[in-house]
Amino acid sequence: MSKPSIRETIAAARAKKAEDDAKSKTVRGGKGDEREAFIGSGVPGVRKSGPVPRRPTEVELLGHVQKPIKSVIANAKGTGIINISSRELTEVPIEVWNMYHVDPDKIVVDFSSSGGGWYDAVDLTRFVASDNKITHLNARIHEFGALVSVDLRSNELATLPEELGELKVLVNLILSSNMFANIPKVVFRLTTLLDLQLANNQIFGPLDSAIGNLSRLESLDLSENQLTELPQELSNLKAMRKLKLCKNMLTELSVSILSQMPKLTELDISNNQLGCLFSGLGELSEGDGLVLSSLVRLDARNSGLNRITDIGGNDDTSKPRIELKAIKELLLSQNNLSSLENLLFAVPQLYYLDIRANKFTTIPTGVLELSTLRNLDMASNQLEHVPSELGNMAELTTFVWEGNSVRNVPRSTTTTDALMKLLRRRMETDGPSAIDMKAFSVSEASTSSSSSSSSATASQAPASSKTAPTSTAPKKPIQNLNLCKKALSEISKEEILEACSDPQIAALDFNSLTRFPVALQEAVGATLTKISIHHNKISEFPFSLSFPFLTSFDLSDNSMITLGALEDDAAEGIGRDNYPNLNELILTANRLTELPVWLPKTFPKLKTLVASRNKLTAIEPRAMEGLVTLDLSGNEIGTLPPLLGNVRTIKSLILDGNTFRVPRRQVMDQGTEAVMDYLRGRIPPQ
Repeated sequence: MSKPSIRETIAAARAKKAEDDAKSKTVRGGKGDEREAFIGSGVPGVRKSGPVPRRPTEVELLGHVQKPIKSVIANAKGTGIINISSRELTEVPIEVWNMYHVDPDKIVVDFSSSGGGWYDAVDLTRFVASDNKITHLNARIHEFGALVSVDLRSNELATLPEELGELKVLVNLILSSNMFANIPKVVFRLTTLLDLQLANNQIFGPLDSAIGNLSRLESLDLSENQLTELPQELSNLKAMRKLKLCKNMLTELSVSILSQMPKLTELDISNNQLGCLFSGLGELSEGDGLVLSSLVRLDARNSGLNRITDIGGNDDTSKPRIELKAIKELLLSQNNLSSLENLLFAVPQLYYLDIRANKFTTIPTGVLELSTLRNLDMASNQLEHVPSELGNMAELTTFVWEGNSVRNVPRSTTTTDALMKLLRRRMETDGPSAIDMKAFSVSEASTSSSSSSSSATASQAPASSKTAPTSTAPKKPIQNLNLCKKALSEISKEEILEACSDPQIAALDFNSLTRFPVALQEAVGATLTKISIHHNKISEFPFSLSFPFLTSFDLSDNSMITLGALEDDAAEGIGRDNYPNLNELILTANRLTELPVWLPKTFPKLKTLVASRNKLTAIEPRAMEGLVTLDLSGNEIGTLPPLLGNVRTIKSLILDGNTFRVPRRQVMDQGTEAVMDYLRGRIPPQ
């Protein structure tokens, strides 16, 4: 007997499906239905019973229901995307590895069905298993040869199988927040990679020179590790667009590497130990300089900078040129800089310059010639006067000078607009550079003493120009409270006072604290200006505690799911009494799902909010009012609300690593100003 033809096989399959469908359409009845009807009838003595309630998962508590693995796999066969994130998995389920396995003895050809047959399956292109507890990756990963993206962030991986290197079309590999002590060698075989993310691991020492093998990389994130040195081979990455090296232990950033990255648009080297921003500038060929024609954003905050270049001498005009013609945002706050040397000689598009908390005694050379500058932050420096020429900067809308000892600006002048008007009047009467220190008269000084404590300056003007200077006792050296890596699960007031008295900075990073220590407020809350308590297990924000002088609060890498719920009156009370001066709040790598609308009331002076690598799915523009710097990168934000464009205080907006598709990359690469203009253009007319 001959074998049936394909036409006959298909016809038989269709007939079988019709028969199965007919059988499934039976009239309900039977013991199960009878019992359900009997219980529901309300007969006395019959008690409803059910299964023991299952403890809801963390994801379900947030209002999300997890689909069964079988449903996820079925969906993946149709979309090419599998997402098994946030399931507390210790390994990838075997069902996933077997999802394309077909038993040849059970093959059924049925083209009449609506889908779901083995012949309808598409190749898997995206593999997402983030936010689990996976400790190893099965070597069978190579069976998914069509993968272009693998996301394994926030797991417990320390190694990778060699078979991963067989993924020949992989372009996106996310391994952030794992336990890698070094970059697995197999990664350097993935020469098709465009995006590699290894932030927040334990990578220690010099960066492996094999990184140069990944010549197609456009984005590299090695932040929050313990890197000490960059190899020259990094210069092979000529396609690099975004390079993130923040929160490491780097001591040098060589221009011989940077100069070979002509497409670099974003460089984050903040929170390192550089000393000098650009090393080796004098070693370039004669006549050459550092030209980064595509760089839009440079972040070197809190990097121990004393100088911009390693070239001595005071003649900045004779130094090799630094040309940053596309730069829009330059962030150099919290360093030890007293000069910007020749950094501002070729920055024609710069509109945001942050040099707060340095050692500048005057407005840096080149600032007054920046015709596009809109935001200048010089808070907490050593300024004694503001030059009248600053009033000629027509585009300048925000100038922050609080925390200086400015003597030629009355304390009653608290806004940029009022200051600019004052400086222009002086230009008209006194001429350029006419700084009359006596213009700050006795009457102005006495008036300023009654002005609001929220004044934009921190000048301590004399009550009378006739008052003789008085001797002051030498200042006590500033002490810092350092209790990092002590395996603390709790701490007492006595332990804090024994470690340090009257500190301005408290560091309790890398401990096992599950609650914010109330003892910190009781012991030293009245003197603290900065608290760093990242890499703990804190689940609640300490709204009830009072830190009246706190300006910076780092709660990153903790376990907060929500900031809670507050009424407007309660939020205003917290802002008035507990956190009246908080300027910077870092909430990176928690599990926050939203940022509440009452944030501006709770932190009335907040300018910098970093909430990257959380679970945010949406942005509420009202929660961002008053912010200057907003970092929401690495979340799950699906859309950008057009009304965010109306928050005109925002000068630095970081949104990389989210899921939204609008604005497109071309707009995002143009920087914050372009994104905000784009959003405002999408606001529907009234």
